[in-house]
Amino acid sequence: MEDLVIEEEGASSALKITLGDFLVFINWMNQTEKALERGEALPTTPELDSGKVKGWIQLVQRLEERFRRSEEKKLALEANVIAQEAQLGQLLGHLHANIASLYDNLGQSKKAEEVRRRAEALHAA
Repeated sequence: MEDLVIEEEGASSALKITLGDFLVFINWMNQTEKALERGEALPTTPELDSGKVKGWIQLVQRLEERFRRSEEKKLALEANVIAQEAQLGQLLGHLHANIASLYDNLGQSKKAEEVRRRAEALHAA
């Protein structure tokens, strides 16, 4: 069976797309979709004659790589925010404890207790 060849007007041989290459691409895209749904690596690049179809596959591969890197960066940033929120909570706890201690040292135990109550309420929220 002869391959159907799709050619752009005045196209060089690099822009010729055979029906076989196109079908291989469609099959690769179906495999790619399943791999992405399962969180697996993309399938290997199939052997193709068409440079245009190879370019499509490379484009999808580059987009997937960029998306994966973006997800990794996002997860790292989220972890960083969580760690900094925890550190901020500790610092606020130390600040409130120091303020309460200062009021105690100044003989203002009521103010010290008020600071402690507010700190507990803030920590509970």
